[in-house]
Amino acid sequence: MVTSDLTSLFNAVICAVIVLALMLYQRQRHGARNRPLISVLAYVLVLIYATIPFRFVFGLYHDSNWLVVTGNVLICAVVLWYRGNVARIIAALRH
Repeated sequence: MVTSDLTSLFNAVICAVIVLALMLYQRQRHGARNRPLISVLAYVLVLIYATIPFRFVFGLYHDSNWLVVTGNVLICAVVLWYRGNVARIIAALRH
């Protein structure tokens, strides 16, 4: 694990928070619809964001800067605001 680069550490932690928020999302209503494309998008987002913490743990993630960290902080804030609901995030982006 490489801890000398502070931006890599911050980015790995932020991406892990995003992954956990997306993975732990549960639909609250019993009559909620199943939207397969939204489920696939959430799955792809989890796969993409999960690579960064795993690469950091195994010492393969070295390239990061504060702009990437800032962008991921904003994405993390949006994901946490909507509690991991990808459908609501897309609906908010459309309006």
